[in-house]
Amino acid sequence: MTKRLSSLTFLAMLFIVALACNRHLAPSEPSLREELYNIADHTPGMVGIAVVSSDDTITVNNGVHYPMMSVFKLHQALATADELSRRHTGLDTILSIRAAEMDHSTWSPMLKEWGDSDFTITAGRLVDYALISSDNNASNLLFSHIVDPLQTDALVRAVTPDTTFAIRYSEAEMKNDPYLSYLNYSTPLSVALLIRQLFTATITDSISQEAIKAALTEVTTGQNRLGSAIAGEDVVFAHKTGSGYRNSSGELMAFNDVAYFRLPDGHDYSLAVMIRDFHGSEDEAAEVMAEISGIVYKYFTGIQ
Repeated sequence: MTKRLSSLTFLAMLFIVALACNRHLAPSEPSLREELYNIADHTPGMVGIAVVSSDDTITVNNGVHYPMMSVFKLHQALATADELSRRHTGLDTILSIRAAEMDHSTWSPMLKEWGDSDFTITAGRLVDYALISSDNNASNLLFSHIVDPLQTDALVRAVTPDTTFAIRYSEAEMKNDPYLSYLNYSTPLSVALLIRQLFTATITDSISQEAIKAALTEVTTGQNRLGSAIAGEDVVFAHKTGSGYRNSSGELMAFNDVAYFRLPDGHDYSLAVMIRDFHGSEDEAAEVMAEISGIVYKYFTGIQ
C-alpha cells in the first residue's frame, strides 16, 4: 500500500512539473523590442529605430550610420539660433538675399513667394521654411549667411548627449553629388535624444527654442509616416522628415522621420525611424514607418 501511494505521489509530481513546463513554454506576448526587431528584420533595407522615454530607451540596429538628409535641418535650426544668440541677436535678424543665390531646380516652396527678385527675410522665416516645408533653398541660405555645416556640427555636438552624427555638407553639395549624403549621418538614438532634449530641456535661448518647437509641430512633409499613428487631437506631435536619392542599385538611400510625442496624460516619448538603402517605393517605406509608429503608440497609450 505504501509503495502504491509512493508511486501515485511520484506520478502526481511529474504531472505538476509537466504543467509548469508547459506554462513556461507557452507563447507569451512579444515585447516592444521584439516587435520592432521583427519589422526591421523583414524589411528590404536597413531599419534603425530608437524609442526614448523617461522610463526606458529601446534601440534597433542603432550601430549603423544612416544618411540624415533633411533631418539635419533640425540640427541646423538649433545651431542657427545658438550662433545668433552668441552675436547678441536672434531669429528676427534680417538677411539680404540676392536672386542669384536661389536654386530653381531644387525642392523649394519659398520660390513661389520670392520669385526671381532680390529680397530681405528674417533668419526665423528661413528656419520656418527649412523645418516646416523642408525647403532646400532656405537651408542653403542659412548655411551661407549664418553658420556653415561644420560649424553646425560643432555647435550641436557641444550641447547634445549623443554625438554619433556628422554634418559636413549642404543640400546644394548633396544635390551635386548624392553620395555625399552618406557622410551626413546619424544614429537613430542620437537624433531621438536631440528632439526629446529640445522639448524637455534648455538648449538655446528660450524665444528661439519655442519658435523651433512650434515650427516642428507644423511640419507639412511626411504626413504618412510617424504621425499617422496618432488617434485623437490632444497629442502634441512634432517631427522632422528626411528623404534621399537612389543609389546605383536603385535603392532609396534614406527615408527618415524623427518625432516627439506628448500624450494627454502627460507621458511623452521620442521616436526616430531611419531607413537606409531601401529596395522599394517611398510609399512602401512610409508603410513600414507607420507600422512601427503604430506599435510604439499603442505601447505607450495602452490601446489594444
